Amino acid sequence: MRTFYKTFTGLTAAALLVAMSAVPGIAAKTSPATDKNTNVPAVPRAIPDLVPYHKFDPPAGAVFDASKLTISGDMRVRAEFRSKAGFGVSANATGGPLGNKFTEENNQSNFFTQQLIRLGFNYAISPDVTFFLQPQVSNNWGTSGPNGTGSDLFLRQGYMLIRNFVAPNLTLKAGRQLVVWGNHRIFGHFDWNNVGFAFDGVTLRYNHSKMPVEFGWLRVAEGDCNDSAGGCGNATRSADTGDADIWFVRMPMKLGGVVFEPAWIFEDNGIGGNAPGGQPGNQSRHTLGARVATKKGMVDVTGEGYWQFGSLGTTSPTNGNRNERINALALHLDAGVTLPVPMQPRIGAEINYASGDGSCNAAGGNKCGGTFSQLFPTNHIHFGYMDRMSWQNMLTYGGNLQVRPTKASHFEVGGHVMRLANENDNWYGANQAVFKRTPAGNNEKSLGGEIDVVYTLFFQGGRVGWQVGYGHFFAGDYLTKNDVGGAANDQDWGYTQLWVNF
Repeated sequence: MRTFYKTFTGLTAAALLVAMSAVPGIAAKTSPATDKNTNVPAVPRAIPDLVPYHKFDPPAGAVFDASKLTISGDMRVRAEFRSKAGFGVSANATGGPLGNKFTEENNQSNFFTQQLIRLGFNYAISPDVTFFLQPQVSNNWGTSGPNGTGSDLFLRQGYMLIRNFVAPNLTLKAGRQLVVWGNHRIFGHFDWNNVGFAFDGVTLRYNHSKMPVEFGWLRVAEGDCNDSAGGCGNATRSADTGDADIWFVRMPMKLGGVVFEPAWIFEDNGIGGNAPGGQPGNQSRHTLGARVATKKGMVDVTGEGYWQFGSLGTTSPTNGNRNERINALALHLDAGVTLPVPMQPRIGAEINYASGDGSCNAAGGNKCGGTFSQLFPTNHIHFGYMDRMSWQNMLTYGGNLQVRPTKASHFEVGGHVMRLANENDNWYGANQAVFKRTPAGNNEKSLGGEIDVVYTLFFQGGRVGWQVGYGHFFAGDYLTKNDVGGAANDQDWGYTQLWVNF
């Protein structure tokens, strides 16, 4: 205690001596000590106090300029149906006397309508500083309860964007934001979904003329902060228990007419718990790869590939017991020819591969080190529009024909042949979750084939879009030869949607 008193007395005396010996020029600008109470925090809000808190009447907001505010918005209504959603067989195989086969399931036709409404408020505080807010309302007609977000009304985006941050050509975006890369195979907005993907975090881009660099940190799940205020004191063992984080570096550049986008992504934990597929809840996963694209005359080619390595564990999301080695691979290649004739027909073909792991279907949880994890894509635009496949444990071949009957319309017909990469791993749907748990002893890789037809029309100056689509999935040997009761069926799917944006 004596040491404390001596130290405190010494510091106080030193402060008084410095204050009393201040140069006259500085002292002349100092207000008398009797003007106000000086026993207040130095920076109560830690932000510029241009609009102070009001005690009763709200402030007039003199710093607001309506000419700097722009408002955007969109609304979509989509009616959708699907027959035999599970192909007439159970989601999971059963064992025992049934011989590890699929059992019959009553799959009635589904029909539902989805609606989303968004408003975006963009305020340019200055040429280098932007404030953006985008609330969204999502609903399923004919159902009750929230639409997978905790509330029908939620914040899809809300961030500040600062150009020339600290250094010239460096742009910072902080807050809830979208992350969209290339062809949406790793990161996409997933706008087909009625909610979509968004991330909380900080991202930066250095706008170098030849070699721009993007890097940042994203939070994709918060395991120990259930409340919006008051900190994260929920008696958890660790401040990051159950949290899922992503760090990344990406360099999107163009070299001699070729788009080259190398990237490194590190994902710590995930949002999938112990279930196979998606982002396992206890992992340290590195994703290293690139997208390459070019167009020369009538021919366009795109290739994309990633290797994943690291470790994962079978325990619920903690940072321990990550004993399973990750070693997974995914590849994509597509090419097309656009003919210089009326309606600009493009004929294209593609191949997609993503590794699987037979141990992913074994007892013991998520031992899926060889199964590729697709992160956060817009899967609806890949592997068939019926959403029966993701970039996990798969091998698909596809082809399509696209034409433009008019400047404001688009027609496409496409087909995919779908197979498993590993016949002992599961079949994963477009949401990356297990669609069918593969029966033990399965020898079949052929999932089936899909044909899609989609027509799109834009009118009212491009502010209104109408689209109609249909798909048919032909059940393959994986379903028919593993079915006990002979109930496996083909599947039909269709929709029509109207979208208005401004």
